[in-house]
Amino acid sequence: MTKVIEEYAHDFRPSLMRGSNEDWLFPGRSNDHKEKLSFSSQIVERIQASTGLRVTVHQFRHAAAAIILKHRPGEYELVRRILAHKSVQSTMAFYCSLETTQASEIFTDIVRRRLDSESRAT
Repeated sequence: MTKVIEEYAHDFRPSLMRGSNEDWLFPGRSNDHKEKLSFSSQIVERIQASTGLRVTVHQFRHAAAAIILKHRPGEYELVRRILAHKSVQSTMAFYCSLETTQASEIFTDIVRRRLDSESRAT
């Protein structure tokens, strides 16, 4: 993520600054930061224009958690830190159901591999 932010800060942010010298990561039009609601709306509109899908910024948070847990099952503390939840219990309560899906996928893969190896053996 650091690399993406550095690329943005180096390649894109200077043109958004319009000659000002403010410290905002996401500068607005009047030497101030971009407002949360307008920035969120711009992100949603851009994704929809590019993909045809309406994805909110909050949905990105859920997607990030799902991606992390798919690749690193059980690492709720990592997800808690990324999403800035106050307690890991909140994170687990919301995302624990994802592991049921992952467990089903893993079990299906085990059964398929077993059946494939048995069919090759005969």
